[in-house]
Amino acid sequence: MWTYSPEHVLQAAHRWWNWTPHPAQREWMMDTHPVKVAACGRRWGKTESLAVETAALALLQPGIRQVIVAPTLDQASILFDRTLELLQDWAEQTGAKLHVRVTPYPRVHVNGSEITARSAYRQARSLRGRSAHRIVVDEAAYLTEEVIPQVLMPMLADTEGQLVLLSTPFGRNHFWHWYQRGQSGTVCRSFRFPTTSNPRISACFLQMQKQLLTERQFAIEYEAQFVDDAGAVFPQVVIEACIQPSLAEARPNSTPTLAGLDWGRYRDYTALVLLRESGTQLQAVHVERLPSTGWQRQIERLLHQFGEWRVRTVYCDASGIGDPLAEMLQQSLSHHHLHIRVEPVVFTASTKRTIIETLALAMEQRRVAIPPHPDLLRELHAFTASHSGSGHIRLQARGSEHDDLVIALALAVQAGGRMVPGTPSVRLLTSGKRREVCGV
Repeated sequence: MWTYSPEHVLQAAHRWWNWTPHPAQREWMMDTHPVKVAACGRRWGKTESLAVETAALALLQPGIRQVIVAPTLDQASILFDRTLELLQDWAEQTGAKLHVRVTPYPRVHVNGSEITARSAYRQARSLRGRSAHRIVVDEAAYLTEEVIPQVLMPMLADTEGQLVLLSTPFGRNHFWHWYQRGQSGTVCRSFRFPTTSNPRISACFLQMQKQLLTERQFAIEYEAQFVDDAGAVFPQVVIEACIQPSLAEARPNSTPTLAGLDWGRYRDYTALVLLRESGTQLQAVHVERLPSTGWQRQIERLLHQFGEWRVRTVYCDASGIGDPLAEMLQQSLSHHHLHIRVEPVVFTASTKRTIIETLALAMEQRRVAIPPHPDLLRELHAFTASHSGSGHIRLQARGSEHDDLVIALALAVQAGGRMVPGTPSVRLLTSGKRREVCGV
């Protein structure tokens, strides 16, 4: 059975990087159970502690293989990049050399050891048959249930290695079951680390977040609690039933797509969701938050994606600042001779409720399939219905939570309205500026 000394890890961390864990991180790192599970609040410090542990083990135990896994490669790369920074710092101190490659996936060889970052879905098939001494799964709650037992755990069979699962909670799904096992098991041990267990996070910051978020979301994101679906517009069971892991590997082909576009404002991102028709289903083949660059740069990025994915119709937000941006998009499409129909949508309380209820119905009927994209899943889980003081129902992500990807998905579903029975006519939704750019 592969094992290691946590005391040696902490000693090395202090010697090489002058790093000392806070008490909760130390409690976590001192445990060496074959399966370790941690439900963590935001800003608890999981990335730093995992990076330190992964880098130190690679140096202390030459020849070991460690794999960092997350729902997407971008997410796995966050932990990998921080681990690599620590190893580069060590190499500068010692004069040693690192061997780093970034394609087709990030990996580094050092001191005879290997660390790789992999997507749980896009590269899951290539993981089968491989072995590892230690697998670290970030955002484990957002993997589908079968990935851990069918793909990851067999990789540890030869070495009798260690499986490490960390995540913010995502309802009472498979990650919750792993957490429950660890509360009473001998092979598996689980922890719950709310943000308050990090002494470096101020009480003032947490109090501000508590005022901004719903009680339910604060309990999930900062208290690391497994809460039920009370008030949720998209119940957990519906979200999970719509997840299709293979969509994480979707690539452009000859099949046209439909786009939903929600422009970023003060705190939200500009969000793009592309749907492809497959039989009686709309499949989300591309989910993207655009970086906060200038509007022209964002439109250039959008035009690139529209061309690559053969977009034929775009439903975009045309409320407030979205109105001139929709005009700018239309002009850019015309200038580049792209034959794409643009449907600007002006949001009112009524139209927003209509498109959200249409999306909810489509998901309940399994007419929409989504990839296991953590940000999208998190937003769907956080989207709630609440009553206003005047008796109206508000459908939104409350406080500082985002809903940009949910809105983009809902708009894309409207673009594929004929696929979803009961979808309202475009006249109910648009600003009257419906255009067919370069008329097809």
